[in-house]
Amino acid sequence: MTPYNIANMAKLNGLDIIAITDHNSCRNAPAVLKAASQIGLTAIAGMELTTREDVHILTLFPSAESALAFNDYVDLKRMRVANKTEIYGRQQIMNERDEIIGEENDLLITATDIGVYDAVRIVKEYGGAAVPAHIDRESNGLIAVLGAMEKDMGYKTVEFSLSATMDTVNRYVREGYGAIHDSDAHRLEEINEAGTENCIELEAPTAYSVIAALNADK
Repeated sequence: MTPYNIANMAKLNGLDIIAITDHNSCRNAPAVLKAASQIGLTAIAGMELTTREDVHILTLFPSAESALAFNDYVDLKRMRVANKTEIYGRQQIMNERDEIIGEENDLLITATDIGVYDAVRIVKEYGGAAVPAHIDRESNGLIAVLGAMEKDMGYKTVEFSLSATMDTVNRYVREGYGAIHDSDAHRLEEINEAGTENCIELEAPTAYSVIAALNADK
């Protein structure tokens, strides 16, 4: 999973837009955005934030600059635990040509000191959208961890894993949430092919349009 290969596999699979959402880091986003732009693909800079409750929240931003500014904020809230490369592997930072330009030395899968109720507000301050990730999953899903989605949390859209049943999805749609599916790919072969199950109708294929759609009242 390197920037050049991610962008080109997505293009090969017929996708119009992708988002790069590493755990608690946006530092590989600029490379993916550059690699995507060179082949006519829209890429969105983001992060899969781990809250203090150990819930995963997808965060998407209108530009690499806003994502990196949010990254700097998250750095202040991260638990500082040294990465054990022999267990977790190296956390490399690359450019659009897949050349290594840096490395994250702190383990990135730990919880931050940002709460579920705070995440929406903070992400919007950086111009972005926050979406609870894979809420149907037992691991790091908001429902399993906190018991329920509450309207006062402020989320407009929720994300489901590919194994979610339509009954589960429709329940939250009836409650007024937008629902999205994505590949949640950790390997190149897991990147979805284009299809009706992972489409959002937009005015234009831009990060701003995606963020507006995710933040809109349903």
